[in-house]
Amino acid sequence: MLTSLEGKSFTRPADKRFLSKFNKFYEASTFFLVRIFKDPNPCIIRSLILYGLCTRYNIKASLLTGVSKKEGVLTGHSWLEIDGNPINENKTYINNFTIIYEI
Repeated sequence: MLTSLEGKSFTRPADKRFLSKFNKFYEASTFFLVRIFKDPNPCIIRSLILYGLCTRYNIKASLLTGVSKKEGVLTGHSWLEIDGNPINENKTYINNFTIIYEI
């Protein structure tokens, strides 16, 4: 899926209407992944869904995946950025992660 999205031309800015739709998809995907599918860590699947939404509407978005090691435990997280700004993410939290992959 990601291979087919790379190299796509993005032209539209993220306006209020799109961000409203984006937030609805964010909330719905979180609900289904956590409540219905019982996924305790929905970030990668949710990020892929939202990245697909952005590409469908020609919004330039970046999907980032990072890792963090705290008290000997390695954790990972994925999130989306639009225009360099993380969407629905706590900046302090994601600053703890070293980015290992970005699309």
